[in-house]
Amino acid sequence: MTLAGPKGWYAGKVLHRLSTGAPSSYDEASHSCQCVISTGAPVARFYGTEILQISQDAVDLSRVPVPLLDSHSQATVSDVLGRVDRAWISGGQLLGRIIFAQTPRGRAVEGMINRNELTAVSAGYKVLRWSIVDADGDPVDESRAGWEDDLTFTATRWTLLEASLVGVPADSAALVRSLGDHHDDLDDIRTRIECRARMVQRQRMHDLQLAAFGNRHD
Repeated sequence: MTLAGPKGWYAGKVLHRLSTGAPSSYDEASHSCQCVISTGAPVARFYGTEILQISQDAVDLSRVPVPLLDSHSQATVSDVLGRVDRAWISGGQLLGRIIFAQTPRGRAVEGMINRNELTAVSAGYKVLRWSIVDADGDPVDESRAGWEDDLTFTATRWTLLEASLVGVPADSAALVRSLGDHHDDLDDIRTRIECRARMVQRQRMHDLQLAAFGNRHD
């Protein structure tokens, strides 16, 4: 059953998750290495458990080659450390081949990979379609789902947009995972996330209005 998606999610939203596999097979001559971009393993999100389906039908690789970024930063061109020039599915994993940019920053991280000082890869992706089930594996209408429900959201169609080298995962799941068993804080965190999502939506509508009508003054 295909449904809209989890609370706080909207079509086009870019998500991040840390891979469980480190870059390997470094080749000095080609300034390249292979990496595990995603295993699709369950990740705890504030809205439930998220799974990325890893299959030929689920993963859209039409954007490849995609940039290799510094911690998902897109602020300047210097944040581009290289590119993922190939990506493929094997053994239930999404794998990729990284080519490091021959810039000062690109060569610096290449050296860190070679010396095993930097190992974490994080994927940036956009979910196009979700499947939602409860703890018993039954399909769920997300409009009727509550925060207390034990839900699993599986991305059954998603697009790889970029990969990043990171020291610490810079995604929303990192905060939730760090909470451990401190459930008393969850309601406050969820409230703040929902407020932020509404603020983003209002800003998006405001920007669309400005683009359509211009910034008029009486």
